[in-house]
Amino acid sequence: MNPYYTHKEVCPGLFHIWEPAGVACTLIAGNTASLLIDTGYGFGNLAAYVKTLTNAPLQLINTHGHLDHAGGNWQFTQAAWLHPFEKLVYDIYQDDKITHVPYVEKKYTSGKISNPFPPEFNKISYMEHKSVIFQDVSDHQIFDLGGRKVEVLFLPGHTKGSLALFDHQCKVLMTGDNVGPSLWIMFQQSAPISTFARRLAEIQSDYPIEHVLASHNPNLYSPAIIDHVLHAVTTCSPETSSIFVHPRHGYKALHHKELVEDISGLKTIHVVFPLQK
Repeated sequence: MNPYYTHKEVCPGLFHIWEPAGVACTLIAGNTASLLIDTGYGFGNLAAYVKTLTNAPLQLINTHGHLDHAGGNWQFTQAAWLHPFEKLVYDIYQDDKITHVPYVEKKYTSGKISNPFPPEFNKISYMEHKSVIFQDVSDHQIFDLGGRKVEVLFLPGHTKGSLALFDHQCKVLMTGDNVGPSLWIMFQQSAPISTFARRLAEIQSDYPIEHVLASHNPNLYSPAIIDHVLHAVTTCSPETSSIFVHPRHGYKALHHKELVEDISGLKTIHVVFPLQK
């Protein structure tokens, strides 16, 4: 039987763990400790799968509080590191399971994704609000995993408390939902586009980024994706965009699309932003 979770070791000791619902979490293993970045939806037994990859003491951090990034936190006993703002986001999305889980089910029945639920999935139990413990993380906080350092970088955008992490060993920037083929920055909890663009440009300038790892893609991207995202968010306007309708809640935003020709595996960049930029 194929395992529910699969993983790819995208660089030594850095495991990108794929969940069939279309999202990944990332495990970084050092000599003395390990760090798990995000927990996906938590439909499957992520905690057990992580133990097959490392026996080192584990710390947990969330890039933001959305259900597809912090939904599996309840499986772990340790408190998760999180930007203080995202505690509110976590609670909002726990209560929004009533729309989110049927949306995932619809994507499966329409053939857009493979079966997102393992045989042992208990929907009634999952739909309960999962109260978990968080601890506040700081900008530039360093996780020393033993011969390997991972740095927290606040990156307000997709949500105001979103963060990225930089692995100094492999020069990989892990960006959550902020840098990838699609950026949704239209939520009530999102940061202004100008704030996001300014901070992303600072990170690009200050760190020797060789790879970018996004949460909704299984593979590494060239750091050139940052240039494309910055161009898209600084040039998007109502004149270059079409109307976007949120698939679960029905409210409208704007959708800007740009072609990409110089990055393997990436054809377009999408930015969804408020009607009032």
